[in-house]
Amino acid sequence: MNDIPAEILAHYRTIDEGARIIDGLGRLELLRTQEILRRHLPGAPSRVLDIGGGTGVHAAWLADDGHEVELFDVVPNMSNRRSGCRA
Repeated sequence: MNDIPAEILAHYRTIDEGARIIDGLGRLELLRTQEILRRHLPGAPSRVLDIGGGTGVHAAWLADDGHEVELFDVVPNMSNRRSGCRA
């Protein structure tokens, strides 16, 4: 995973991705994603692979809904900055 472009790494070092999605206008993204996934996912418990899951914002509510969530992100230490979320 050493071939991640420097621009991507720099971007995620300068923002709080978890807060971006749960605060302010970003909350609309969270609510819309929840609405779409809840409409199309099979009932819990299901196994969900959250690729590019960042800080685990989506993994947290999926787990709270009763799903078994596996989170993966290529940005080093991203999943360690979980903004109060669990996966």
